[in-house]
Amino acid sequence: MKEINWLKKAVTIGIDNNLADDIKKTKFVQLKNEFDLFTSEEKYFITKTIQEQFDTSDQIYILSILFFYNISESFTDSILSALLKNEFDAYTGSVMEVQIRNCNEYRQFYQKVRTFHKKNVLCFEEILNISFSYIYQKDRNQKRIIIVTEQLLHMNHAPTIIVLNFAYALKNLGYEVLIFSCPCNRGIADNLWYHPMYMRSLEQFTHFPMKIRFQDETIDAYQIDMNNNCVKEYHIMLTMIYAWNPIFVLDLGTINPVVDLTRNFTTLVSWNMDIACPISEGSILIRTGKLEDDLEEKYKQILGSKQRQCFMEDKFPILAENTKDAFSRTELELPEDKFLIAIVGNRLNEDLNIRFIALMETLLSEAPQIDFVVIGNISSVKEKLTETIFTDRVHYLGYQEQLVKVYPALDLYLNPERTGGGLSAVMALITGIPVVTLPNCDVAGNVGEEFVAADYDKMIETVIRYTSDQDFYNQKVAQAQLFKESNTNDNLVKYIQKLIDRVLALIAEEEKNAGI
Repeated sequence: MKEINWLKKAVTIGIDNNLADDIKKTKFVQLKNEFDLFTSEEKYFITKTIQEQFDTSDQIYILSILFFYNISESFTDSILSALLKNEFDAYTGSVMEVQIRNCNEYRQFYQKVRTFHKKNVLCFEEILNISFSYIYQKDRNQKRIIIVTEQLLHMNHAPTIIVLNFAYALKNLGYEVLIFSCPCNRGIADNLWYHPMYMRSLEQFTHFPMKIRFQDETIDAYQIDMNNNCVKEYHIMLTMIYAWNPIFVLDLGTINPVVDLTRNFTTLVSWNMDIACPISEGSILIRTGKLEDDLEEKYKQILGSKQRQCFMEDKFPILAENTKDAFSRTELELPEDKFLIAIVGNRLNEDLNIRFIALMETLLSEAPQIDFVVIGNISSVKEKLTETIFTDRVHYLGYQEQLVKVYPALDLYLNPERTGGGLSAVMALITGIPVVTLPNCDVAGNVGEEFVAADYDKMIETVIRYTSDQDFYNQKVAQAQLFKESNTNDNLVKYIQKLIDRVLALIAEEEKNAGI
């Protein structure tokens, strides 16, 4: 059968260590094209064969190959089902969760991801054996807040900037702030997952406390790596949090399930730093917008009985670094005579899907003055842009640590249909580069309706207008300047104060309902 032959080819290519990565990528592009031509019944037969003919561990590994090469989002559901059947230790389960949450499609399978996350939380509860009693709001230190996050890296790392913005605003409001960074950076066996990824950390802070200078504040932080000593270090961290007795613990984008253990003795407030509902066992889940009605209804049904969503209608003001020291097009080896459109992200292999590539083709066909500049992870992007029209009209800059110095050489920021990308778009506006995005996403929530196009057709129309109507372009540059002026210290502090007020009201309501 052609489906079995297809599966055999996929597995054989995936496990062949003698094949170079670029050859594998080319072969999997061909396999994806073949898979897309299968009927629904044939695709289901492939999934069913994997489920019935292999044990759970082998299922996960085979599915991870198909997952890695973006064959189909349907395999995300299959791999989650296989993960839920397996019994992992806390560390392996956490790193497996990292693999799933590195894929945009995981949000469509919220219930299974939440269930898998909860299994990992329970594993950590068992090995850490924390039994602190719950502290009610009135007995907590009203001027202390703990922040836990997955990573603290550099000033072009969006989650790092957001964490430091929160800490900075809290200190301006008179709070004592302590940050814990808990990256899932422990290795796993090669036979568990195909090309696993890990959350990076900073080696210089492995055994030493951090003092981070941001704006005019010094922020104290600790990094706890997921290594052989982490049981002891996680226990110390939770003991410190309990003793420090904050008004609440703020989880900012943490994948590591260990943060969820704080819910047993205080209030855990979680925000994923995007528009989706957080994957968390915390009692208060911060949201910056809503998604499709059917997905929002699923969230309501899945959330625990004591979990509450807190929606923030205003845009989150971000104090991001600006610079007058910018790269020239010559330094970046970019053409001087083109209208250059930036496409930026850490998941571009997924973000540049068939629909967005078709949009790019249309723009290049209709506007010969346009070139694209791709910034970020491009390991498989080039293989996707195989049509002749892309030749010499797409420029690959790779990952850029000094993104704010790159933007002034460009003309426009274009956002694919995705979650994420919010900070890179904000940085574009701050440097004077207009943005074009779809509605109902993180970028739209951060930049405002002035830069939103209703759909891909409207997006094409808008981009072409940018290239041909100088008055329109100047008007949008002026709006970008107004946006920059709105991202001030005062507005950031007001936003954080509003968030705190809502969180404290929800805590008080919960304790009142419990008769406390």
